[in-house]
Amino acid sequence: MPNITKVTAEEWIDAARDALINDGLAAVKIDRLAKTLGVTRGGFYHHFENHDALLDYLLERWATSNGFLQETRSPKTKAEAFAEINKLVDRLIQEEAYSPAFDMAVREWARIDPEVRRIVEKVDDDRIKWLTELFTVLGFNSKEALMRGRMLYMHQVGFYSIGYHTRYGASERLRNKPAYLEIICGRPYAAAAKRRKAAKRA
Repeated sequence: MPNITKVTAEEWIDAARDALINDGLAAVKIDRLAKTLGVTRGGFYHHFENHDALLDYLLERWATSNGFLQETRSPKTKAEAFAEINKLVDRLIQEEAYSPAFDMAVREWARIDPEVRRIVEKVDDDRIKWLTELFTVLGFNSKEALMRGRMLYMHQVGFYSIGYHTRYGASERLRNKPAYLEIICGRPYAAAAKRRKAAKRA
């Protein structure tokens, strides 16, 4: 008989995340997850009050741990702001701490659940607010900074939602990154970044 306590709450959430990504919300069922993990239903209730509680934890995992943004202090200079954007684009291309598959799965979930949609919209707004702050530090006025923040965010999310990741791999995206940053941040800042990089090599 399976041990009902050997699987941790995190492992249940991991299994739920994988099921959501691979087969959609309908696959996030207690019986199915228990079978995947090799435990009984009783193992689930050792950690969670009910199925809704698991879904709440799963959504919290997406909102707090699917690292589109990293916890960081607000940049004080243009160089720091550009460096943050540069690191962000690198992280997204390499999918470091950010799973676009998880992001897309939660967005599909939000299409059929108003409460999930509300949370997704709040997370989106917070992410765009942070990007807007970066562009503000770069010297753009409030409207321009907001537009550039939206453009960067919507492009990165949209890249996966329309399936471009199946056509353009990480290596190609990295090669195109300098031109991308020049378009998003403006030529003066991209040129300054190139000069700093050249100075470090010297």
